[in-house]
Amino acid sequence: MPECNNKLAGEFVQKCGHKPKQGVNRKWYGNVADIDRVATQLANRGTKVTALVLKATAKIYAAGGNDNAHKIAHALSVGDFSTGYVHTDSFSITYRGVNESERIQELVDGAKIFSIEEMVDTGEAGETTYKIAGLESGMKIINDDYDSSANSGVTQIVCATKEGEEEATGLKHFLLTAGLAATTEWIEDNVYVPEP
Repeated sequence: MPECNNKLAGEFVQKCGHKPKQGVNRKWYGNVADIDRVATQLANRGTKVTALVLKATAKIYAAGGNDNAHKIAHALSVGDFSTGYVHTDSFSITYRGVNESERIQELVDGAKIFSIEEMVDTGEAGETTYKIAGLESGMKIINDDYDSSANSGVTQIVCATKEGEEEATGLKHFLLTAGLAATTEWIEDNVYVPEP
């Protein structure tokens, strides 16, 4: 890190140890019912996923859209009987065809999702990291905002942890035991590709 007293512009100074926030570059989502719970492995007190295994024929789905539409947040919820995290995940769908409409309806019918975020660290290292939200209890749809005259017809979807089903950890780091390249390859191998 540059020294803390390095000036930026005018009287702005850089905070000691400060790194700029991360942004979401790409996002994928899947149904929590498609996760093989026995084969999936966690580490670091459940905050890191070292092996993510889906059931046979299950896939994850890419969420297209502009960068500003992809947002992920977690907040600590302190209740009377337990403490846990609530996730809120916003993503966009650039084309709302038959398949996309069916998946949205699955959410409305009660399905729960998890999401994988490709995070780009804007700090000095500039590394790519992957994080997962909703792996434990999943997230349910709370908003489906579609307006053909706004956002060029992009559908804005928001999913969140259901009340009373808070997760044990915040966003989980997704890093397979074999490393970052293997994690990227896993995503590419498991993403749904529409038939031509």
